[in-house]
Amino acid sequence: MKKTLITSAMAIALASVSGITLAASDTQVITINDVDFTVSSAFQFFEWSNAPADFVYEKSDVLEFTNADGTTHFYQVVYVENGNVNWYQAAHLADDAGGYLASINSAEENAFIFEQVNDMKYFWQFPAYIEGVSRTNHYEITIGPFLGGYQPEGSAEPAGGWTWLSGEAMTYSNWAVNLDDGIYDKDPRPNDQPNDSGDSSNQRVMGFGEMNLPVPTWGDYMDDVGTYGKDRLPGRSYAFIIEFESAPN
Repeated sequence: MKKTLITSAMAIALASVSGITLAASDTQVITINDVDFTVSSAFQFFEWSNAPADFVYEKSDVLEFTNADGTTHFYQVVYVENGNVNWYQAAHLADDAGGYLASINSAEENAFIFEQVNDMKYFWQFPAYIEGVSRTNHYEITIGPFLGGYQPEGSAEPAGGWTWLSGEAMTYSNWAVNLDDGIYDKDPRPNDQPNDSGDSSNQRVMGFGEMNLPVPTWGDYMDDVGTYGKDRLPGRSYAFIIEFESAPN
């Protein structure tokens, strides 16, 4: 992989960034792959050409996969060294690159994509619980690379409405389920996914993870996991996967 340090300045104002419309004072509307999302106005959006200097990334080689129906798509992993990108920011960058966050339509495609990120490098892990110091024990579960699944606003929680940014229906799924084996799953809490943990109603995006080691299963995550420009976060995100319908230039 070739590492790239982006040195160009960020966009001067959110309103001037392509695809973004300011809404109420605490929200903004951003269009990603022709889908409108209402998100926090604190989310900073940028393209590859004007991203901030501390957004340091590596892009993998582009690999192709042919599904059982004969369609061939192309995939690229983006590793984010500082873990400072949330799902919406990653999706915006994937759109800017001419693709979208990966959609998965078969067990074979899921296995192929996961194999590209089957390394703890791509997974952020909750720190070990320290009595009297830590606020919550998350049992060192992981947040893995973002995929293109999202839950539209107003969907029934926790499992209603999930779909892909590509516009495809979610006919295949691989949500994590409790294992309680003490190896892959050390979390004694009920953790079948999606679960909208804590009744927060903002776990509307997804990626690999929700276990203690890299796994090809999926979890739902809070909207602000990994947010660029925000210090206090519910977690980091070190990678996302871009899917292209034709070979990118």
